[in-house]
Amino acid sequence: MNGNFANRLFTGLIIIVIGVLFLLRQTGHVTFDISDLFSTYWPVILIIIGIRGLLTSRTYGSGSSWWGAVVLLVGCIFLGRNLEWFSWSIGDIVPYIWPVAVILIGIHLIWRPKSRRHEPPTDDWKSYRPYSDQAAVPPAPPLHPDPTKPTADPFGHMQEEKREGTDHNQFEGYSASKKDFKDWKKDHKSEYKKRAHEWKRNHKEHVEWWNHEDSNVQTRSGFIGDIHIGQDYWDLKPLNISHFIGDTVLDLTKAQVSLGETKIHVSSFIGDVKVYVPNDYEVGVQVVSSAFIGDVKILGQKEGGMFTNINIQSHSYQQSDKKIKLIVSTFIGDVRVTKVG
Repeated sequence: MNGNFANRLFTGLIIIVIGVLFLLRQTGHVTFDISDLFSTYWPVILIIIGIRGLLTSRTYGSGSSWWGAVVLLVGCIFLGRNLEWFSWSIGDIVPYIWPVAVILIGIHLIWRPKSRRHEPPTDDWKSYRPYSDQAAVPPAPPLHPDPTKPTADPFGHMQEEKREGTDHNQFEGYSASKKDFKDWKKDHKSEYKKRAHEWKRNHKEHVEWWNHEDSNVQTRSGFIGDIHIGQDYWDLKPLNISHFIGDTVLDLTKAQVSLGETKIHVSSFIGDVKVYVPNDYEVGVQVVSSAFIGDVKILGQKEGGMFTNINIQSHSYQQSDKKIKLIVSTFIGDVRVTKVG
């Protein structure tokens, strides 16, 4: 089945089903609340997007199928949690993502179709047309007349000179266009070098996520796996944590918090972020969290779904001498900030 036709068929069926539901609601055969229906079945939107990505994989390549499968999986997880089919979270699925991804990459390399090589023609007299012009090929010139026979056309010589002049003008036009292309390429290359030099000069300094002049900022980064920080007693300094796939666990209960405000920035692509802060009245805590997909539970306040943003602080944050400002941003995953003690 053609990918475009399957995509249009699937989209049309979805619209028909929505129209039938609203028609049944208007006639009184079915009763439902739109807000409750959306709050429960909003993951169906992700499932539809994932299925459309799988259907269009033949048209747009295998990359569309990969992202379609990921979005479909995320939608199924959230729909199952809303319907209480299971209690899985994104963090429970993340440890199994990269092994499955490695297996799928290996299968793709084994079963990937070979690309067709464009072999040159076997006929040596067959020529290529390397240019994109679609002009008709001029007819071949007539054969040279036999000198032993009288010339049938007394103006043949004049026509031959006219044709030679026309061919000469065509070659002159081709040379002129080739020269213009070389001049344009030269100017474009010099402009590119100029812009690259200006970009390097303007971006020479390294830019941090916060005050880059502070040399006490500590940086921790990871690619795949879990990150655990704070298992022993340690002095808390401004911290920058960047992680790609995996859980990030930060324990601040054993940290010695200095006077003033200490900023901690945690950035994660896929995985849960868990932070434990001390339940101390001398330490004020402010949390700024943003997540694209996932549940957020910070200091007793909970939100879930998509595009969640929370900015919350403890009651005595402004009056506290010791302050911790936690900035968490994640794409897919849950965020937990809990007071301990």
